[in-house]
Amino acid sequence: MCGFFGVVGEYDRQKAVRALKSISHRGPDFSGIYEEDGLFLGHNRLYILDKSAIQPMRLEGAVLLFNGEIYNYKEFDAKSDTRAILKARKIYKDDFLSHLEGMFALALWEDGTLVLAKDRFGKKPLYYHHTGSQFLFASEIKAILTYLGGAAFNEKALSGYLSYGSLPNHQTFYKDIFKVQGGERVVFDGTLKKSGYILEKEPHSAADLEELLSQSVRSRLQGDFEAASLLSGGIDSSLISAMAKKEQGSLATYSIGYKEGRYSELPFAKEVAKHIKSDHNEVIYTKDDFFESLEYLLNHFDEPIGDSASLPLWFLIRKIKKDGFKVVLSGEGGDEIFLGYRQYFEMADLLKARELKYKNWLKNYFKAHFSPNKEWEWYKRVWSDEILFRSSCEVFTDLQKNLFLKANVKDGESLEFLDVGYPDREDFKFFTQVDLKVRLESLYLHKLDMVSMASSIEARTPILDEKILRAALSHPDRAKEPKYLLKQIAKKYLPPQIVKRKKRGFSYPHMEWLMQGGFDEKMVQIDKKAGFFKQNQLQFLIQNAKRNRFSRHFWLVLGFLLWFERRFL
Repeated sequence: MCGFFGVVGEYDRQKAVRALKSISHRGPDFSGIYEEDGLFLGHNRLYILDKSAIQPMRLEGAVLLFNGEIYNYKEFDAKSDTRAILKARKIYKDDFLSHLEGMFALALWEDGTLVLAKDRFGKKPLYYHHTGSQFLFASEIKAILTYLGGAAFNEKALSGYLSYGSLPNHQTFYKDIFKVQGGERVVFDGTLKKSGYILEKEPHSAADLEELLSQSVRSRLQGDFEAASLLSGGIDSSLISAMAKKEQGSLATYSIGYKEGRYSELPFAKEVAKHIKSDHNEVIYTKDDFFESLEYLLNHFDEPIGDSASLPLWFLIRKIKKDGFKVVLSGEGGDEIFLGYRQYFEMADLLKARELKYKNWLKNYFKAHFSPNKEWEWYKRVWSDEILFRSSCEVFTDLQKNLFLKANVKDGESLEFLDVGYPDREDFKFFTQVDLKVRLESLYLHKLDMVSMASSIEARTPILDEKILRAALSHPDRAKEPKYLLKQIAKKYLPPQIVKRKKRGFSYPHMEWLMQGGFDEKMVQIDKKAGFFKQNQLQFLIQNAKRNRFSRHFWLVLGFLLWFERRFL
């Protein structure tokens, strides 16, 4: 796992070196630079596999910068994944990306052309800035900002962030700084071109799911260091931990809990750890830890923190790093691929209402009885034949944004941030397609990368494997019930009470701590200077948040204002 920065075109070497150093946390083990006239390529390496695989790496005129892991590297007769990428390029030419299995963000310079690309799921970050004949790119925005000395605020970004807690398309919170999307190739040879590169393959047999998952876990244990595993006690992390313990022989598992016992899932995690016989570690997260985490991450995240779970996750991973680990497994992807969210099934039921022959009176009734709750917006979309599902992590609807923001938001604006294709009907495959892009890539995977790399730890997500995705999507029983397919596998590895337990969303007492810390008043004071929101609506939000209503809305507004104050006020 690593971080890189580069410039194509005339550059200031002192600024370039400073930019590379700004992301040294991503790779503290070695820093390498390659330069030509009008080209700077810099790389910070976190050593996981093959100590001799120094970057930037050159092979027959090509120079590579790479962040990630290629799990099928041995197929290319290579002793490291970096060398495997260059060999794949030599063998498969322009189609080499489709033959790489793993997580990656890479930059390849060859014959005066730069190619940037990310894996299908977009697990690792990659950003770029293009002005005139100069092209900058980096693993984190802060490197580009360091080189440029700053960038203007992108006013449009706030609307997308309030909708989803992140920006699911190419935009960032900075004008003229963009991100490469999962499964995308960006080519710069004096002009900029973008395209997808994924070649769809035949789906694997649904009967292969257990073996595919085992293979995926096994491949993510490769490297010169033993892996630890995050364990919440939910089915995803529990199954991954169980399989990893079986494959690796020994396994350290880590869980986080709180003195406020009603939030804690430590008993469930402890039960799983006892069952799989892992070396289990419990970490207690306090109010003081929360404010320490908030202070650190407000500086570390280049954009607003869209998921409050980032704070305890950072604290937990920092503990794992202190214990000497460099690799940690995580269970992201189980809910999206195996339909773990109840909202998928609620949306499927709601869509049936479109078939009602006499629905105009219902449509008119809803228009006449407005409610700020998201459920009102869902029904309104159904009666108006609009696209209903816009991710299971949608927070502010467009109508809610119009209530809160001083700027006008047109109806349907949230769709402008969804760079996904829309099939003829909104079915379960469509739900997964949207959430892989929105909830996973732009929110959860971004969070996981930022907090893990802050501590120079590589986080691996075995469920998010292309073979597993194809097999799951083709299974006729996938939508039988939430996580039906995963539960059938988990029965062989976990106690029945863990498999059968009702899904519980991640929660912790951050709202109580924020109110105790006076952040409700701080939010109001910042906005009086920034001027984004209507003051009466902020008061509405605060009063409801104190009663545990609209708490996700509260976090997004507060997170944005705290970030904006530090960057632009």
